[in-house]
Amino acid sequence: MNKFLKQKKVGLIIVGVMILFVILGLVNPYPFDKMNNELILKGPSFAHLFGCDEFGRDLLKRTQMGMGISVLISFFSVAIGTIVGTTIGALCGYFSGILDDILMSIIDVLFAIPSILLALVFVTLFGSGTVQVIMALGIAIVPSFAKMMRAEFRKQRELEYVKMAKLIGVPTIRILFVHILPNVLETFVNCIFIAFNNCILAEAGLSFLGVGVQPPVASLGTLLSDAGGYLKSSAYLAILPGISMIILLFGIGLLSSGESFHNAYSKRFKN
Repeated sequence: MNKFLKQKKVGLIIVGVMILFVILGLVNPYPFDKMNNELILKGPSFAHLFGCDEFGRDLLKRTQMGMGISVLISFFSVAIGTIVGTTIGALCGYFSGILDDILMSIIDVLFAIPSILLALVFVTLFGSGTVQVIMALGIAIVPSFAKMMRAEFRKQRELEYVKMAKLIGVPTIRILFVHILPNVLETFVNCIFIAFNNCILAEAGLSFLGVGVQPPVASLGTLLSDAGGYLKSSAYLAILPGISMIILLFGIGLLSSGESFHNAYSKRFKN
């Protein structure tokens, strides 16, 4: 258990540093979209720590902005997926019966489709852009969240405190979200971190393909996509934003580690 606690502390420090990295972008004096012909593909220097891109824009500023955009998109996507997925999982796990059969049949179909493909279909149908990406990723998160929460709520409903609450007439909504949810809070929070990690990767993938965040706004995916044609001559365009994203994902991944989470995750399909 101490091992997992240490991992979480390290993860918290890493995520804190990356948040500070994004916040410092607010005081970075270089505009994220200002082009400068004299600085085109200029390598890292004291004036431009990450160098400049193919349009002479400061890459550090664009990396800071891109990470901020990716984090914001992931935050709202996870919020949507968490609310919808937890509600479905709670209802299915607590009631079972025909409601469970219908909802979980739909969830199983969605779960069989890779998240990035599900999100890609959504943005293809409804157009690209920040709002569409948020909705697409939010929907893509729902199946895995619903399955995890269903397993947890089904286990909790058999315990004495839930049976006692039902016996004295506590409303079902209160039992679900006031009595049961706090008792699965660790798994719930770890699910959020896992979903957040997946969302950052998925958003980067969509933006890399050109159907996510649109120029001139940058995200980590668009930065990596733009760097694709300069890997031989100016590899720093991909390496520096890529390393920044890996560090952020590593920190969030450490926050999502935990003994109870791994136990719950291994049993999520058994119920």
